[in-house]
Amino acid sequence: MAAANGVGQSAAPTTSGRDLRALLRDLITVAHVRGGLIVAPDGLVIASELPSHVPVEALSALAATLGRELEVRGPRLRRGSFLMANFAAGDGTVFLGGTPVGFILLLADSEANRERIRHAMRGAIDAVRQAWKR
Repeated sequence: MAAANGVGQSAAPTTSGRDLRALLRDLITVAHVRGGLIVAPDGLVIASELPSHVPVEALSALAATLGRELEVRGPRLRRGSFLMANFAAGDGTVFLGGTPVGFILLLADSEANRERIRHAMRGAIDAVRQAWKR
C-alpha cells in the first residue's frame, strides 16, 4: 500500500522501453506527478498523458526546444552529456529527460518527492536506451 507521500509506491518503470505509451503511463503513477509526454526531437508528440487544461502542442514544443538546447550546451559547459533536468516554480516542477527517440517530460506538484521522480525518470531513460540501441 502506498503512503500519502509516495513512499512504498513503485517508481521504476516495469514496461519495455519500446512501448513508449505504457512507459509514460507507468511514470505518471508516481505520487504527485500530474502528467507527462514523450516528444520527438522535432516536437512531434509520441505519447501524452496530460490534464485537459494543459496545451499539449505548446508543451511539446517547449520540451523539444529545451531538450535540444540542453543537449547542445551541456558538453560546451563541461557538465557532461544531458540526461535529465528539472525546473521548479512555486506551484510545481517540470522534469525533462533525453532518450534516443526524443524527450520525456513530466509535470509534478510542488509536494512531489523530486528524488523519487528522478529515480523513475532514470529507469525510464535507461529502458528506452536499452530498447533503442543503435
